[in-house]
Amino acid sequence: MRARYRSVCARNLLLVGRQIMCANPIPAMSPFPQTPCLAFSERAAKHLLGAFEWNVELAIDAYFSGGADELDHDGQRSEGGQMEEVDSAKLGAFFAKYKDPKADAIDVNGMQRFCDDLGVDPSDIAMLILAWKLNAAAMAEFTRSEFEGGLARMGVDSLDALKRHIPNLRREIDDATAFRSMYTFAFDFARSTEPGMKSLNLETAIEMWRLVLAGRFQLLDLWVDFLKMERRHAIPRDTWVLLLDFASSVEPDLSNYDENGAWPVLIDDFVTWARPKVGSVADPQSCD
Repeated sequence: MRARYRSVCARNLLLVGRQIMCANPIPAMSPFPQTPCLAFSERAAKHLLGAFEWNVELAIDAYFSGGADELDHDGQRSEGGQMEEVDSAKLGAFFAKYKDPKADAIDVNGMQRFCDDLGVDPSDIAMLILAWKLNAAAMAEFTRSEFEGGLARMGVDSLDALKRHIPNLRREIDDATAFRSMYTFAFDFARSTEPGMKSLNLETAIEMWRLVLAGRFQLLDLWVDFLKMERRHAIPRDTWVLLLDFASSVEPDLSNYDENGAWPVLIDDFVTWARPKVGSVADPQSCD
């Protein structure tokens, strides 16, 4: 029965994923009732699949092994299992304090004031984590629905409450599944500065890697030096995603790198270039 249950869960997750990708309505195929474990909202499916590069088997493994237990069915990680009630009036006033007078969104000027009041630098990774939690579509902007909806899911309705919540945001990405989801989100978030582009501008990619992989990728400085030397114009999604796998699995001395593995050419070229230099890397720690 468990195997059949798992199969139906995987099928439903895949169906919602296909619907997201194709934007076409598809009929439900499950003969089981749509219980919380079997039904996935679009946001939850996108969040869970995105954390595992749209690999349904890996996503379902995480779901059943408990690696995704804390993901609620709106696609967000629950805060201690209980959602705190928020005051919608206070939340609306919180948003209004920073919104653009001519648009229903917090623009770059409002964002700077928001960060100043929050006591967090705009370049701090906490702001990227917050954007991920709010499912923000563009850099330096929060729409009303993103801001109010995201903070409501977090149980936050005021500046003081958000200040108290910042340490929780930082701790959240200590979890490998959450970090992978945030890392995957960062690619599209950064790419929002270049509408219509499928790849990420090299300079933007470097700055984002410095932010998200600091302390997690022992060869980060060498990787950046290599990219600057190569002068590539853009970084495709597969390279972005697979660099995290590289940082997580390959030793800092590159001794266990498999040249026959399915690595992007850019990573293969980096390994060839870096091997004579890795002796200067002292701390043998890589991304968990």
